Amino acid sequence: MTAGPGKNPYRPGAATAPLHLAGREPQMARFKKILAGAPEIPANLRLTGLRGVGKSVLLKELEEIAKVEDWTVVRKQLEPRHNTEEELGSLVTALAQATQRRMSRTQALKAKVADAWLASRGLVNITVDDVTFSLAGSTKVESELAEVLFETVELAVKSGHNGFVLMLDEAQVIRDDKDRDGEHPLSMLVAAINALQEVGLPVALVMCGLPTLRANLQKARTYSERMFKGEHIGELEGNPGAARDAFAKPLAGTGIGADEALITRVLDEVEGYPFFIQLWGAELWEAALETGLATFTTTLLDAIEEQIYSRLDEEFYAGRIETLTPSEQDVLMLSADCPYPPLKTADIRDRSAKSDGNINVLMGRLTDQGVLYRIQKGQYAYTAPKFAEYLQRRARSSGPVAGRGS
Repeated sequence: MTAGPGKNPYRPGAATAPLHLAGREPQMARFKKILAGAPEIPANLRLTGLRGVGKSVLLKELEEIAKVEDWTVVRKQLEPRHNTEEELGSLVTALAQATQRRMSRTQALKAKVADAWLASRGLVNITVDDVTFSLAGSTKVESELAEVLFETVELAVKSGHNGFVLMLDEAQVIRDDKDRDGEHPLSMLVAAINALQEVGLPVALVMCGLPTLRANLQKARTYSERMFKGEHIGELEGNPGAARDAFAKPLAGTGIGADEALITRVLDEVEGYPFFIQLWGAELWEAALETGLATFTTTLLDAIEEQIYSRLDEEFYAGRIETLTPSEQDVLMLSADCPYPPLKTADIRDRSAKSDGNINVLMGRLTDQGVLYRIQKGQYAYTAPKFAEYLQRRARSSGPVAGRGS
């Protein structure tokens, strides 16, 4: 009896690692160098990109690299509820304390490293205490955050690690209020990490998120641009070999292949976006099994392309609109008729009966919710790839948008 082709080799899930991670070798190599340069050069990384480009998958790979390089690591996906000083401080404290408990249970001390650390600890303690007070002013949460991070780094080194890496995914949800008396969770975190790094402690901060993360960091602390190495993760379209590998290599050894015309067409349609490559491959695989075909062909794709787009729209795009208010949805649907890229507020005003002030407020709200990001004054881009085409499909199916109301 002949064995079947096995499980679907494509993985179109959120933050799900593909069987073959293509085109990210340069970023992984640079991260290894960043860690090697610490603590003399702060090992901070800002990882940004659109939805569906594989940021979270790459972040997991960087976590493994840090472990191989003998750093202790904790990784966490942030949520909007963490966007206060109290919530973010509590989260990072809990993560750091859990890391401390793990190290205490599993790591033996390396006497040479421990002795070197303890010999200099008096000076470090004085410095850290001074910095903590200057960081915190009179707020308890800031001083506690600096203290627990210091304790975690201390235990990491005493346990024989090179340092401590804090990795935060979906980090664009953390941003400071414009009001001086408001919440400033991002400033709190960045300042605490920077203070410890200034006195030579081997602590690293990796923040991963949408393109808005860069602007959030710059607004939080003017020195953040110098504090972080930046990696913007894009599609694989500029690297056709990697895009082809991402689609074709998972088929190796499965008994199912793909003809060149089909590969060319898929790569042209998905424009190198890793999530789309995985989705197209997964749907073609299931269709090939159902029809008994041993090769992906353009004829097979013709037969299922409509259902691929239906799944894409439902699983990847629809949720980004359905959680919005009616007014936010209204403006977003109006943008489907605007020239793109970029999306200009002037073009939306031309198509809307809303006031200029109302449109500006709504565009700001769409940016805060991660649907858009601001390129420059009056110009925006969607945070999800090929979102303009989705909005056009949605507009065709639902009819014209009036563009009125608040």
